[in-house]
Amino acid sequence: MTNLLDHIPRTPLLDGVDEWPKSATRKQWFEITREFVQKTIADMDLDPEAMSEVEEAFIGAGLL
Repeated sequence: MTNLLDHIPRTPLLDGVDEWPKSATRKQWFEITREFVQKTIADMDLDPEAMSEVEEAFIGAGLL
């Protein structure tokens, strides 16, 4: 099995933080987190088997 972290783009983690709300409810932060996870996974160049493993892990965590 390949290391899933090898496929994460090498961009600064907090790019775009200035556009995030200064104050947000727990629900709003959860939505921001889900969007962040979805965009990161979409940017990864994974083979279908690895993608299914990643999706399964994040679905299990409630982040997809």
